[in-house]
Amino acid sequence: MARHATKSRILHIVWTALAFIGTLLPHTADAAAIPFFSSYPTLDERLWHVSNGWVNGEHQSCEWRQEDVYGEDSNLQMRLSDNGGSVRPYGCAEIQSTASTRYGLYEARMRTAAGSGLNTAFFTFTGQPLGGPEHDEIDFEFLGKDPHIVQINYHTSFGGKHEVIVQLGFDASKEFHIYSFSWQPDKIQWFVDGKKVSETPAGAHIPKNPGLIIFSLWSGSKMLDPWLSHFTYNGPVTADVSWVKFTPYK
Repeated sequence: MARHATKSRILHIVWTALAFIGTLLPHTADAAAIPFFSSYPTLDERLWHVSNGWVNGEHQSCEWRQEDVYGEDSNLQMRLSDNGGSVRPYGCAEIQSTASTRYGLYEARMRTAAGSGLNTAFFTFTGQPLGGPEHDEIDFEFLGKDPHIVQINYHTSFGGKHEVIVQLGFDASKEFHIYSFSWQPDKIQWFVDGKKVSETPAGAHIPKNPGLIIFSLWSGSKMLDPWLSHFTYNGPVTADVSWVKFTPYK
C-alpha cells in the first residue's frame, strides 16, 4: 500500500509539472497536447482559474463567486448560494483550465446538483468572450430538474442543436460517477462509467479549435424556464468534482 501511494504521488507530481509547462506555452493545437491530472480538493492555480464577479449573460440568475468554489471531503465543491454580488442576487461556481486542449480523452469523476432551474456542466469551450472568434464546444449538461438524465451536445461554426438526452439509470446527484468524452478529428464519443452512451453521426462537423476545460454550477433566469424549469432559491446546493484527467489523442 505504501509503495502504491508513493507511486500515485509521483505520477501526480509528473502530471502536474507537465500541465504547468502547458500553461507557459501558446494556446495552439501543439501546446494543447499536454496530458494532465488534477485531484481535488487542492486547486492548483497554475492549472485552474476560478471565475469571480461576472455573469455569462441574461440567461443566468446568479453571479460567479470565488467563495462558492472550495474543498470539502477530498473533493472540489461548487456551490449555488444566496451569496450574490452587485450583478446578480445569487452566487454560483465556475472553474476554467488555464491552458487550452484539443483532441483527446476528457474524464471527470463528479456528483451533480439537483433542483429545478439548475445546470451542472462539464465541457470544453472556445469562442467569445473566452477565446477565439469561432464557437466550438463539447458538453455534458446535467439538468437539476431531473438528475436521472444528462444532456450531451456539441457546437461548431456550423451551429449547435445536436442535443441528445441520455437516461443514466441512476440519480447523478446522489452518487459519484465517471463522465468522459473522446474528442477525435472525425468524431466525438460520450461515456458514462466507461460505457459509450452516444456518438456523433458519420460526416458530422466536429469541433476543431483548442478550448478551455470548464466545470460549473449555475441557475437559470426566467428566459430558460422552458429548458431548465423555473428556479426558486430554497437554500444552498452543491456539486462535487473529485478528479479530472485529460489524455491527448495520439
